[in-house]
Amino acid sequence: MMLVDSTASTKSVRFRRAPKGVLLAGCLACLFSQSNGAQDGSVNARDKASERALAAPTDVADPPADSLKTRSGVAMKVLMAGTGTAHPAGDDCVILTFTAWKRDGSLFSTSGVHGESTVQCLTSAIPGVSAALKEMVAGEERRIWVPAELAFAAHMAHHQAKVLPQDSTPKLDLTIDVDLIRILKAPLPPPDLGTPPRGSFRTPSGVVIQVLKQGTGARHPTMNSLVILNYSGWTADGNLFESTMMSGHPAEFLVGTVIPGWRETLPRMVTGDTIRVWIPARLAYGERAMGTMGPAGNLVYDIELLEIR
Repeated sequence: MMLVDSTASTKSVRFRRAPKGVLLAGCLACLFSQSNGAQDGSVNARDKASERALAAPTDVADPPADSLKTRSGVAMKVLMAGTGTAHPAGDDCVILTFTAWKRDGSLFSTSGVHGESTVQCLTSAIPGVSAALKEMVAGEERRIWVPAELAFAAHMAHHQAKVLPQDSTPKLDLTIDVDLIRILKAPLPPPDLGTPPRGSFRTPSGVVIQVLKQGTGARHPTMNSLVILNYSGWTADGNLFESTMMSGHPAEFLVGTVIPGWRETLPRMVTGDTIRVWIPARLAYGERAMGTMGPAGNLVYDIELLEIR
């Protein structure tokens, strides 16, 4: 399970290789669909001690009187105060551990029976958990009582502007312990999304490139090259739809398979280059969203080329 909406598909959505638990769309709900074998109340623990450590708390069925209750019906209680001061918001993701139980005390899902952590993005988290995470700081642990209607819901994929279809995951009231380890801040949209700055290079096709950092390499990628890079992508109105910055690792692409605007841009780069590129819709995904393929309209990317293979 993941604390993402159980409808998510794996997030290297386009982060190509997602770390365990990262639906490159988010996760505090996918946690429910990738339940590590625990949705039936069992868990693939390596030993009985781990199973005992995942035993339901005594207040699993009902929140105590001193819990904080939101208007939406979510209840939460701080189990351990955090040491951070910042709260996750917007497109941010977090590293966390979690364990979820049904209200009868049976184990529903966990990020790992031995304390393994996972990555969860707010935009794809189930509504009840997303609301709680926005109130938390790094180092904080909370118990959250989530009503069924806020435990599973259709959502927008974090890095693709599309609504993911619902699946048949049962709707259940859940009690979830969440330990927020670290906040992964989403990159902010560039201030010049709409208008490339003077001095930028414009190709004959209409792609505009600004060099943010000059690389030291001499070799350029070809259509047959595998490139390793970090990148973030925004729509023309500033919505982040893709980023490797919160995934914990760069992405891999075969140059000849990427969108036309990238096929024109990447061969101009050398290792170490960081660029901002404005790509017209006709060289991206078009004026209308292509189903699960990508967002519509003009797009802006920040790309850092790390390696050419």
